[in-house]
Amino acid sequence: MSIDIAARQQWLATLAHSRSEDLLRFWQQLEIDPECEVIRQPEVGLTRLQGRMGGTGDVFNFADTTVTRTVIRLADGTLGYGFIQGRDKHKAMLVAIADALLQQTEFHLRLQTHLIQPLAELQQLAKANTAKEMASSKVDFFTLVRGED
Repeated sequence: MSIDIAARQQWLATLAHSRSEDLLRFWQQLEIDPECEVIRQPEVGLTRLQGRMGGTGDVFNFADTTVTRTVIRLADGTLGYGFIQGRDKHKAMLVAIADALLQQTEFHLRLQTHLIQPLAELQQLAKANTAKEMASSKVDFFTLVRGED
């Protein structure tokens, strides 16, 4: 199966940004337990977050965050990568396994339908709720101009 890089980036982003509880719940419903070899045990490290002044200006480092990464190989040699923010080693492993299975024709449609789409919908709902909460507290500032004497 030929994998579109943009599609893979999208499913990896969806998996990485999902809540651990949601990922585990949808994963368990699939009842898939593939045989795999752990190439790189889940390990926790630090990475620097960068920003840009004014959103478009010079790059600067503004924080460090923990990340967890792992790599697995399925029996057929397909590699799966899990790279997430935080210290959840189990989530990183699930992301890696899902990544590897999504690259296979046999599992791709099933995982897209029953794992990636529901997780993406939950993320969109969370974003919409956050936007709604923010909009309810929005304050409009205005300036009164005094007339000239």
